[in-house]
Amino acid sequence: MHRLHLLLLVSLLFITHTAEALTYHRGRSFYVTLLGSNIKFPIFTKEFTEGPNFISVGGIRELWLDDQQKSLGLRMSIENIQPNGAGLGAGLTFWRSEFGDAPFLYDVDGPWQRLARYRNPVHTFLFLDLTPTYFLWESEHHGWSIYSPISLIVDHEQYEIETYSTFELDPTLIDLTTASRSHLNLRFGFGFGTRLHFLSRISLWFEKRWIMGERFNAERLFTEGGFYETGRQKTLYAPINSLGLALSF
Repeated sequence: MHRLHLLLLVSLLFITHTAEALTYHRGRSFYVTLLGSNIKFPIFTKEFTEGPNFISVGGIRELWLDDQQKSLGLRMSIENIQPNGAGLGAGLTFWRSEFGDAPFLYDVDGPWQRLARYRNPVHTFLFLDLTPTYFLWESEHHGWSIYSPISLIVDHEQYEIETYSTFELDPTLIDLTTASRSHLNLRFGFGFGTRLHFLSRISLWFEKRWIMGERFNAERLFTEGGFYETGRQKTLYAPINSLGLALSF
């Protein structure tokens, strides 16, 4: 009789341990994630209008800078995973990135060239993320999941804009004007990513996002800065590629 009780107890412990192992990532979890990111082709307010013989840079109201910078981001998120492995998360993601100066030649009138230069351009992003998630595989504390963030983005852009003219090959800046700009924009974004859970509370995140900028009435040809970085499209996009390390609670 005692042997039967002992056998039942061992069986119950084994079943409980197995159930816990299979459902370790189920339920509610809180994540703090440090992101190492590369932000490309940042979108800024357009401060000039091209002449009739110039190909438009970006759109009517916005343009992208031909630059990319590495930046650190921070994410705090919470998610709830159902027994079938599917779930939904919500969180906040923060980035701040400084970019290099960017001059634009936008018109020529005989020997005169008209230029605009963005100096010290900075973006500060706060993403409000809604994130569908699905676990493809689990084994005890290990796991592999995929997710797809949909974001509402508060975007604060800052820069100094210089406009000036030059005469033929003379580098002297003529009619130079300088102004500081600060704009607050509300944008949308989307992306996809995958997570590798290799320790009980630590996971590695790989993701790609796109920030959506101005949308046009007709398709424009992009050699860089588009969704696929080449081709024709109706929207400006700024991609962000990230590698993250997360701690869960």
